[in-house]
Amino acid sequence: MIKFFRNIRKALLNEGKTTKYLKYAIGEIILVMIGILLAIQVNNWNEKRIQSISLEKALRQVMNDLMQDEIYLKHYEDTDARRIEYLEALSKRNYHNIMLDSILYNLDHYIYMYKSDNAYSTLKSSGLFSVIKNDSLKSNLTSYYEQIYDQLKSITEFGETFTNDRIVPFLISNFDWDENRLVDETLVKEKIATTNLLQLTKYQIDVKRYSFPFLTNALTLINTLRIEIEKEIDNLK
Repeated sequence: MIKFFRNIRKALLNEGKTTKYLKYAIGEIILVMIGILLAIQVNNWNEKRIQSISLEKALRQVMNDLMQDEIYLKHYEDTDARRIEYLEALSKRNYHNIMLDSILYNLDHYIYMYKSDNAYSTLKSSGLFSVIKNDSLKSNLTSYYEQIYDQLKSITEFGETFTNDRIVPFLISNFDWDENRLVDETLVKEKIATTNLLQLTKYQIDVKRYSFPFLTNALTLINTLRIEIEKEIDNLK
């Protein structure tokens, strides 16, 4: 193609058609510039397409992490709700509503939240976070992974400290249990009458109740994030 244009220019010069040559040369320059602009545009489109594919993949990985967190947090929310019912019945001496031999299972327990933020960290470190167009999504992601996670960690540490420092030593000193962690019901009633078991029980109830608003906030934000991420992925297509 270049040789073809060169031949045309040479022919025009040989024929002494300088004006036509200049017009043709200008036209050729314009065509070249248009070609360059088109090439840049196609390149930019390809880069954006690759970026969109990478962002979609990253967001789907974040979505998977959030779904795992949701399963985990709902499990704790449900099981702790049942444990609170048990411990409240115990603290009120409503023994006919509960199995006293399972006191260890209900008293020696706390929420343990571990970080599942690899996808979010990758999203940030790769620079794809800034590509997200939805400002609300970016704000909610930051809030969940950099604030909610810290709150859940504090809950974990608080519950773990109280359980390990107060509950576990008491249970070891006062109870024997079998391979299923079951204890003698008569012994439980005796310890209720002669030790501070009920006080420990009531405090453990407060510890568990304290965590519920944080669990609820986390689950609510997860639901919001799932909706926003799905919309963002749809907009990328």
